[in-house]
Amino acid sequence: MRPSWLVIALVASLVLNVFLLGAGAGVFTLAMRMAHESPGPRPGAFQVASRGLPEPDKQAMREMLRNAWADVRGAADQSRQLRAEAWSGLADPKPDPAAIKQKLAQSRQLDVTARTAVEEKVVDYVATLSPTDRAIVAAGLRRVFGPPRQAAPPAASNQAAPK
Repeated sequence: MRPSWLVIALVASLVLNVFLLGAGAGVFTLAMRMAHESPGPRPGAFQVASRGLPEPDKQAMREMLRNAWADVRGAADQSRQLRAEAWSGLADPKPDPAAIKQKLAQSRQLDVTARTAVEEKVVDYVATLSPTDRAIVAAGLRRVFGPPRQAAPPAASNQAAPK
């Protein structure tokens, strides 16, 4: 190999290595920024509905919700397991639709039981708040659980539609 080709190969190698190190550092920096700026867990509907409460009441409601969900965690886990088993049953060589439907029904019943327990605790807690705070939570719950907002219809045009 001639010395000029060796120099070109070394320079090209150096440029490639510097590029790869820069790309790696950029990816690492981006990943760290995304991890640092991630929004974290999304708040649940009841937490969103209680955003307008004063801070002590908001914290107390969050604590009550944490405890309520902890109380029903076993039922929620069992429901999730039953659903997974049911859907996996569809892949069997000879799926048993009745057994699959039964597991899904059990899962739904566990979901309803868990939801009922949490909703009752929310009602019991919110009933202890001041009338102003109850109105804040009620408005938040209507906003979160109410019908979705419809987009405004397009403005009517004064022109007649073509025939």
